[in-house]
Amino acid sequence: MSDLAYTLTLRRLVAAWSDQSRKDAANFANKHRDLLPRRITSTQLYGLVNIVRNAQRFGDIQRFIRHQREKAERAGRQDVADYWKEMEQVLNNLRNDARELQRQAGSLPPTISPKSALDTLHRQLTEEFVQHVLAHGSYWSPVPRTY
Repeated sequence: MSDLAYTLTLRRLVAAWSDQSRKDAANFANKHRDLLPRRITSTQLYGLVNIVRNAQRFGDIQRFIRHQREKAERAGRQDVADYWKEMEQVLNNLRNDARELQRQAGSLPPTISPKSALDTLHRQLTEEFVQHVLAHGSYWSPVPRTY
């Protein structure tokens, strides 16, 4: 398969995956609704988005998330630490989706390294998921209490 054909096939698969992952991202954001926007700040979420967009390897994303978790633990904010721990688990699990999409895309062109292709695809799925979480969390407005 040529580089162009592989790239186009992969883009189509990632777009379809992204559409399907919106519900999972919304569920994740809803599960942690009580932490947003006070305990988990928009600065932290946008920081995650920036790291995901600019990371050269998935390990860079993991380091950021672990740093956020460790900061929360040191501050005695276990609920926030649990959020970051769960976020890391969810994003790590996307590697299985990346493997499946890579398999569906067909054989890699000879110019592409399998390991780097998987890491790149994993980062793409991570970016899609994090953007969905951010979008869902950003546009939610709390319902005022009625007494």
